[in-house]
Amino acid sequence: MATRQQIRARIKQLIAGFFTSSFDYRPSQLFQEELPCSSVYFENGETSRDHDDNPDTEARLAVEITASQSGNIDAFLDGLGNQVEAAIRADNTLSGLVDLIERTGFQYDRDPESFDGTLTLFFNVIYNDED
Repeated sequence: MATRQQIRARIKQLIAGFFTSSFDYRPSQLFQEELPCSSVYFENGETSRDHDDNPDTEARLAVEITASQSGNIDAFLDGLGNQVEAAIRADNTLSGLVDLIERTGFQYDRDPESFDGTLTLFFNVIYNDED
């Protein structure tokens, strides 16, 4: 069984080496000196209980990668995203915290007035919920 906090912290630990800053939440403000950075947070989830009152949860988790690059921002974000996905695929149970975590989608967001861009990777997480 795991808590959402434990899951976010484990993913942050797995990917922190790829970034200047890593957060196990979505900060309201980022500073240029923190980039590239990652933010790990849950978007939503659904819990069901079986006959033994075991809470099984299926949730959507986001890993948001923010960077600044004067050249091809998409390629730079893709490189970081590939590292993140490979690290999570290599430990797709997060050391036993979850039953499974797998990427289900992605989204880009580029700031047309700066060199900043964001790639958000979405993951489906299945686990026994302690929250």
